[in-house]
Amino acid sequence: MAQTDALNRILAELARDTRLHTVLLYGSRADGSANLGSDYDIAAFGEVAQLTRDTRRIDGEYLDLFVYPDSALAAPGEEHLKLRGARVLRQRGEEAMRFLAALDAIHAAGPRRLPEDELQARRDWAHKMAARIARGDVEGNYRRAWLLTALLEDYFELRGLWYEGPKKSLRWLKANDELSGLAFDKALRPGAELAAIEALVVRVAGPQASPARGLTS
Repeated sequence: MAQTDALNRILAELARDTRLHTVLLYGSRADGSANLGSDYDIAAFGEVAQLTRDTRRIDGEYLDLFVYPDSALAAPGEEHLKLRGARVLRQRGEEAMRFLAALDAIHAAGPRRLPEDELQARRDWAHKMAARIARGDVEGNYRRAWLLTALLEDYFELRGLWYEGPKKSLRWLKANDELSGLAFDKALRPGAELAAIEALVVRVAGPQASPARGLTS
């Protein structure tokens, strides 16, 4: 992938900070899915005390830079999975390659599954929210936006899969669960009918549970 003027300028600025030794480009600019307005998602690592973030515009392009302390590079965790598949722009030794290999291993192991009662609570919540948005008042409209946002993450949580943000998740659905992808497409359209949202809830959470589950003693 050819480096743009904006990326070259970002790298030049980072090079002036002698504390930083490792720089990764991740997200759409790294995987080739960037479009108009896509950020330059960059992670830098070095001898800094704490995580900081820089979201300036550079040459008309949006920057989303996270500067991590060395300890993060040495101990990758689930919170760093967004960096998986990153393009290494600069590294000290092979630290970045080892970091990315560790992220691949974490991803391959899969997420920790939520307890069954929490999974059921999310299913019930989705149906409850769908009923509340039918009122059509300002609170109902707020809940409509809330539900549509939460359903994408819950789709993956309920199935024991990693949720990796909207862009990757919608792309995954298109490739792996076309019917659910189409259900999201219909429900997310401006002015979508309530029936489309209710159909998406069933698609994600399943039919509404029987009220006869009973209480535990």
